[in-house]
Amino acid sequence: MRPKARTVAIIAPDFPPSSLPSSIRARLFATHLEEFGWHPVVITVLAKHYTRTIDPDNERLLPAGLEVVHTEALSPRWARRLGISDIGLLGLWHLWRAIGNLCRTRKVDLLFVTVPPNLPMVLGRLAWERYGVPYVVDYQDPWITETYWQMPRSERPPKWALVYALSRMLEPFAIRRASHITGVSDGTTSGVLQHYPEIAKAGATTLPFGAEPGDFDFLRTHPRVNSCFDPTDGKLHIVYAGVCIPGMNPALRCLFAGLRLLREKDPALAASARLHFVGTSYAPTDAGKRVLPIAEEHGVADLVDEVTARVAYLDALQILLDATGLLILGTSEQHYTASKIYPYALAERPIFAILHEKSSAVANLAAMTAARIITFGDDGPGDDQTKEAAAELEGLLCEKGRAIHADLTGHTARDMTRQLATVFDKAIGAGGGQ
Repeated sequence: MRPKARTVAIIAPDFPPSSLPSSIRARLFATHLEEFGWHPVVITVLAKHYTRTIDPDNERLLPAGLEVVHTEALSPRWARRLGISDIGLLGLWHLWRAIGNLCRTRKVDLLFVTVPPNLPMVLGRLAWERYGVPYVVDYQDPWITETYWQMPRSERPPKWALVYALSRMLEPFAIRRASHITGVSDGTTSGVLQHYPEIAKAGATTLPFGAEPGDFDFLRTHPRVNSCFDPTDGKLHIVYAGVCIPGMNPALRCLFAGLRLLREKDPALAASARLHFVGTSYAPTDAGKRVLPIAEEHGVADLVDEVTARVAYLDALQILLDATGLLILGTSEQHYTASKIYPYALAERPIFAILHEKSSAVANLAAMTAARIITFGDDGPGDDQTKEAAAELEGLLCEKGRAIHADLTGHTARDMTRQLATVFDKAIGAGGGQ
């Protein structure tokens, strides 16, 4: 038992009612930190400044009594004129003022900055310089990435060259005095350490999102309308919810080649199925299809639906609950960790996964639930995996959505927060930075 809770200021420009992953991650940690000796104070931007769709029900998931400081931001009207939508940039000055007010009026033991949005990472460094408060940076995605340079110019995010230049200039300043690094996957944290070997002494800890049973409990008592499909129409609805990146294309081709084989073997069973890919891009509105063109290559596009626009968090969970079965697709990168395995397991639906054999998701998923898992090596799935995919799809469809018990011991959001609290304890002991 700790004699007195320490205070951590969580810098989270996106926070409920936002449905973005950064909002969800900050909420999950803030929900459980008090139990492990850390009093969270969330510093966030008022929802009126958000440029993405919000969901008021997300605020009903917050724990009673959570201390939240709301700040202003640059006017959305001016932001639109300047072509700026990043809430981290719009709220940067106001977030810094709120940090200063907090540090001047009470003892703040630590700052925790979860990114993206990425720019507020510099506030950790500034708080360390100005107030002597150590800080921990939590990565959900790398700030510096070469991925988009490898894509056609038409598929890169707007202003990508400017964003990239900004990351190369500001991340070194922001990160080099951090007391610790956390991230959603080993690959994410190791990438940061490779860029900045001088911070290796600070250390890095991998903390996936973790499963939050309370979110599903809320939905079971407050069910939502499924806008993607009618779960009572007699079809077998198989769902993949989340972004599809180019690295997933080998797994997609294996899946659709297997679906084609299944249709040749059992046309009636295949005809009863509908594969739904929901929220496959980062765009808030419908964008270019990523999955359907690959389904068309394999002649199974008539069995596939794709919604590219991002789906609100609770809507996505409702879709998982309404599904007959769930799909998980890995990438060609060994370090890829599919955070979606945790809510998938909580949905208690049959799961079929196609993953790189060295992905940590393989062992984690198998430990939690009786999933059907196909693995592939660095060369990608081959003919053998295609045949396996056909067989596993057949089995998945024949299960017809039966409930599958999941053991989430060690994989819940509470478990991840316990580990985060240990990171915090060590970080303040380190005194901050190098």
